Amino acid sequence: MHLDTYALRKLGEFINEKYIYRSGSDLVELFNEFGGYRDVYGQGFPSRKDYTLKKLNELNGTKKLEKLVNHLVHSRIYTDTSYSLQEIVESATNIIKYCGYSLELGSHNEYVIVASENGVLLEETPTIDVSFENIQSSILEYINKAEFHIWLSVAWFTDPVLFNALKEKAEKGVNIQIIINDDAINNSSGLNFEKYFETYYKSSFGAFNNNIYHNKFCVIDLKYSMSGSYNWSKKAQYNKEDYSFFTGRDVAEKYARQFIQLKLS
Repeated sequence: MHLDTYALRKLGEFINEKYIYRSGSDLVELFNEFGGYRDVYGQGFPSRKDYTLKKLNELNGTKKLEKLVNHLVHSRIYTDTSYSLQEIVESATNIIKYCGYSLELGSHNEYVIVASENGVLLEETPTIDVSFENIQSSILEYINKAEFHIWLSVAWFTDPVLFNALKEKAEKGVNIQIIINDDAINNSSGLNFEKYFETYYKSSFGAFNNNIYHNKFCVIDLKYSMSGSYNWSKKAQYNKEDYSFFTGRDVAEKYARQFIQLKLS
């Protein structure tokens, strides 16, 4: 199940306090149960809104999000309230319907998500989004979605924020592979790529040894991919740059094949 940014924000509001107020510890318990996390509520915990949206972004595009939404409209949650289940279901449906989903009564007389006439969730619809501003933030959102692998080919990588985001994923078992130029910029970045990632350094090539690897793309879980002028560098945040974000296996596979070719060349 995949929801757009607006639907995720509205779903976050629904979870936090639309019908049931959930404290920080309640939210941790909810996402630990349906997201498989082991979060602990305590000092330094982010705002309820930020925590909820972060977790929803991580679950977006997975079966876990579907199970979470099904849980949110289960009648047993509201047995001690005065709310109408029909009202709750209509409210949830208004959040997800523009993304191609609806809620219908299932075999156990409880509402479940459907996205086609036969009640089977459809494959995620291919999408493309182009960013010209706040590109680093958009990249971080997609890194958070990764469950299995992140393959990155980029000319220059000096951004510690993006580095730490990849490092966190690597520490959770996600396979991280990167291809970068073997030059003074990357070598003086202060980022220890080889310690955390499977790293491939590419030297200049060509007849005059002055051609460089200038690919800038990333593929995640054979599901998401991104590409554009934006290097993963500190300087890129202040340049006029563009980056395109794709959802869909066909595009992701093309970038994955190119990544493997570059890695072996």
